[in-house]
Amino acid sequence: MAHNGGPMSRALFHAANVYVKTYNNLNYDMATNGENHVLNRLSGHDIKVVFDVGANKGEYTAACLSRFPNATIHAFEIVPATFEKLAAGATSPRIKLNSFGLANSSGRLSINYNPHDDGSSSLVEGSSIHPGTWQKVEVDVVTGDDYCADQKVDSIDLLKIDVEGAENLVLEGFSKSFGSGRISSVQFEFGMVNIYSKFLLKDFWEFFRKHGFALGPIMPKGVDFKEYDSRHETFQGPPNFLAVHESKPKLIDAVKRKK
Repeated sequence: MAHNGGPMSRALFHAANVYVKTYNNLNYDMATNGENHVLNRLSGHDIKVVFDVGANKGEYTAACLSRFPNATIHAFEIVPATFEKLAAGATSPRIKLNSFGLANSSGRLSINYNPHDDGSSSLVEGSSIHPGTWQKVEVDVVTGDDYCADQKVDSIDLLKIDVEGAENLVLEGFSKSFGSGRISSVQFEFGMVNIYSKFLLKDFWEFFRKHGFALGPIMPKGVDFKEYDSRHETFQGPPNFLAVHESKPKLIDAVKRKK
């Protein structure tokens, strides 16, 4: 039946595909995909510094603002038009707005901007994933290490990175911070655009394990900390992962998925 290509075969394939994506948590809704759950679990700890890299219009920033009453949120949005939307809603004095991005060097770059879908804008070319009208926009970037030095940021409790395939560039820009153990936890996104950036889950795992982090996918009921398996490279979910430094066992225990 699987090979006959008939209506029943296609219906079964569609149903199975929906099940697999649901099972793997291919879900971008913070309310149901586990992101809010993780933030809720972290709210019981003293989170003081959050970096929201790729803040878009501010959904993640707002979620952190409401859960971490003592935190300063450094929000970065690289696309000028999207930054205006972020700034319009981010009025708290605890939010430090930055109209530039983070990368592995400081300077100016050209980003692929889709005015009809702010969230798909990327330094990585991936228009076949998100069809639409694309524009090239010149944008400013700095390294995370340079930003921390300039702003006198000594440590980061939560670094969230959602930059549509350029996450590895952001991580490289924090090389000194990772080397000195000044970052406690990192949430990053992984998806089909990583096919084009050529930075796969294996590369994320190697980076974070080298720096002493435990990591795993964010599921609806917590983080499923695990070791790398090449069979995870499916691009069918989950979209978000969390890495927590092993020197923070209480944070790991707070966010891990309970069996």
